Amino acid sequence: MAARFAALEKAKVVVLDKARAATSGPSAFAAGDILCWLPGEEPLEEWIEAYFQVGAGLNSREWLASLLDTNYRLILELNREGFPFEKENGKFLRRSGRGPLVKCVLAPMFKFQEFSRELCLKLGVTFLDRVAVTKIIFSGGQPNGLIGFHVRTGDFIAIQAKAIILATGGCSFRGPFFGQNVVAGEGLRLGLEAGAKLAYMEYGNHYNVSLAAFNTYGQSKFMAHGGKYLNSLGQELLLKGASGNTIVKALVEEVKAGRGPIYMDLTGFRERELIEKLMPNLARLIARSGIDFYGIKHEVWPAFTGTSNAAAAGIFIDRKGMSTVPGLFAAGDTAAKGLIVGGCIGLSGISLAWALYTGFLAGKNAARYAKETPPLRISEEPSFEEEQNTIFTPLRHKEKQFIARDLLIKTSQLMSRVDISLIRSEERILTALKQIKESQQKLIESAARDPHELMIWYETLSTLTVAEAILLSALHRKETRGDFYREDYPEANPELESVLGVEKSGDSLVVTKLGKPEEGYR
Repeated sequence: MAARFAALEKAKVVVLDKARAATSGPSAFAAGDILCWLPGEEPLEEWIEAYFQVGAGLNSREWLASLLDTNYRLILELNREGFPFEKENGKFLRRSGRGPLVKCVLAPMFKFQEFSRELCLKLGVTFLDRVAVTKIIFSGGQPNGLIGFHVRTGDFIAIQAKAIILATGGCSFRGPFFGQNVVAGEGLRLGLEAGAKLAYMEYGNHYNVSLAAFNTYGQSKFMAHGGKYLNSLGQELLLKGASGNTIVKALVEEVKAGRGPIYMDLTGFRERELIEKLMPNLARLIARSGIDFYGIKHEVWPAFTGTSNAAAAGIFIDRKGMSTVPGLFAAGDTAAKGLIVGGCIGLSGISLAWALYTGFLAGKNAARYAKETPPLRISEEPSFEEEQNTIFTPLRHKEKQFIARDLLIKTSQLMSRVDISLIRSEERILTALKQIKESQQKLIESAARDPHELMIWYETLSTLTVAEAILLSALHRKETRGDFYREDYPEANPELESVLGVEKSGDSLVVTKLGKPEEGYR
């Protein structure tokens, strides 16, 4: 979306993706819920207050008002352009989900993303697929380009740009949730290393629910339209309207109380035809699995997606979608959704609504920033020669082993533990931090044997960086607030009603208070 809105401002736009832009990320595999307030059907003030109240003091009414009003107008615009939305009698079909006043318009996201790419091509956008970006280059004190490599050929890639938008998704830690295991936090690491602040990182702990048999998605639709969770005694868990992390915490407590495993019962689910339209990948999985998906109950378990999906964590942005570094913008799961959700994790429709809204902000304003920024003098133009040698360092470690994939799996196993990322304590956080630091050192000393392994090496570097930021932020929030739970600090602390930021200082990450959203951030 950011590319489209930038191109509409007549900017020269280049999109880089380590796979295939538009259809490789989580959006293409999403269940298609886009949170959408419609004027005349519900008072805007009622929506704003409902979402503000679940944010535990960490979100902003102004951001909520802007998101809801702007997204309604953007959806009308996209509909006029032919983007696919589900309709009923000529009107947007809306369905409910998890959270307060959740009403979402629906779109088949793979078709939606493919249509978006086609329109971008018509607008003159250039796509460079299979390119892994490794670093943002500065010149004259501002971001002025990107470097990376082609993940198949190993060719060095360098691009100059007056404005850069990071829209790489979040960091899923390879969690067991369909379509989410493709994002490794590259944008968050790139932003940090460029000097941008991250925010809400302790809330980068989104959990969903998946079948134990194989990775699934679409839980909010299943539960909102006739599905239910049962414990081993056959008792229904009454969780209507709860956020995703609140639901998973309740499931974990049932198991701890000896009433596990937990089952999903879809015998009363009423929207099977809609699943076929909106989630064709899941429909194919079900068909191939041979299981009676809707006819009998199935065991489920927590599916960790980290900062991806409906988490709050990301790069801290202003009302133009720009980070704390001039010229560096962020959109989608790369930008901090905490500005609208605060401390509430796992609300339906939020992720796609935020992607649309921040894509609009970042695309439009990055294009305008680039137009207003004078070209560099020849003496200030970046030199890419030194950087070319640096990014290929792991390929030159001939005597070392390739261990990046093992470290990535180990990090996923650590961060997905509910006693590390859901129900926390200082002792466990410190133990996890020690393991992350050890893995970082092992990675730096390890090798990659070809461009594909080099991509995994950088994915692992990004994932470990995000893990450290999450754990450090969780260590500093010595309280329980919203969907952040500390066993050793079970009550809210009024002095911590502040957004926490993470930034790089030398070779270390530091945590600072950014202030209360309603009072304005520092």
